[in-house]
Amino acid sequence: MILLSMVLALLLERVLSHLQGWREHALFERHVRWVHGRVSRKTWNSPLMVIVLLAPALLVTGLLQHLLAEAVYGVLGFVFSTLVLLLSLGPRDLGEEVRALLAARERGDTEDAERIRQDLLETPGRLTQSCQGADRRSVVAAICIQAHERSFAVLMWFFVLGPIGALGYRLVAGLPRVLALMDESPRSLEPATRLHAIMAWVPARITQMLYALAGSTDDALSERHRVMQKPALDWVSDTWRQLAVVGVGALNVEDEGDAPVAPRSLDAALEAVLGLRGRALLVLLALLALPTIGGWLG
Repeated sequence: MILLSMVLALLLERVLSHLQGWREHALFERHVRWVHGRVSRKTWNSPLMVIVLLAPALLVTGLLQHLLAEAVYGVLGFVFSTLVLLLSLGPRDLGEEVRALLAARERGDTEDAERIRQDLLETPGRLTQSCQGADRRSVVAAICIQAHERSFAVLMWFFVLGPIGALGYRLVAGLPRVLALMDESPRSLEPATRLHAIMAWVPARITQMLYALAGSTDDALSERHRVMQKPALDWVSDTWRQLAVVGVGALNVEDEGDAPVAPRSLDAALEAVLGLRGRALLVLLALLALPTIGGWLG
């Protein structure tokens, strides 16, 4: 049922990809701002605020997940799980966003193209700067991180914990951005950033493996080995740095100096990274299906 929920949610995401803004989770941002307006400055700057901000949504989701698990022979639990997963993917369809960038470039709309490009570059801590090179390399690296944040990590946490896992990762991943946009940066910003990095640590490394399997394995592993020889700022930034360079390495089509580069043009690179994401997603679903297949065979 978990795998079926994942497949159905991904199909619904694709069908509804033309709809804008319905997964932005503005309600969670309003909740954060509501709490901010009702607690003292001292309380707001407490690292424990991370728990206070996340707990209500996760408690409600966990309770409904438990109550609906066996309702109507599990049908309500299945529907609930699928809807929560669908809402947790995103907040926007990555494929549609990349295609919008391609369309803007084709019609010569530089302003719209630059806006979309900047949106794609808004990865955790903008850490794709660690693999800056040609412009296309930066954008491809950012998309590799965005695919992890919007899809792969959410799907992995859903597989492990169900709806509460998917929603939990989505909220934890978005909380640092919401806090950073507040008028004052609370002391809870750093714990929120680290919590996000903790939850992303294992999924990001699995996603690296998926990129390597779905693309040029030798180049992906070679690029990872190369970047590991250089010290990272910290363990948090190292997660995003590895994810970015492995994704770019998996798309290697030519060598330039000592580092793989993305395909020759930005448009070709964008098409290639979408293909890599699709293949990696199929590999993930196949790997997650193995326990089910093993059960049938047993």
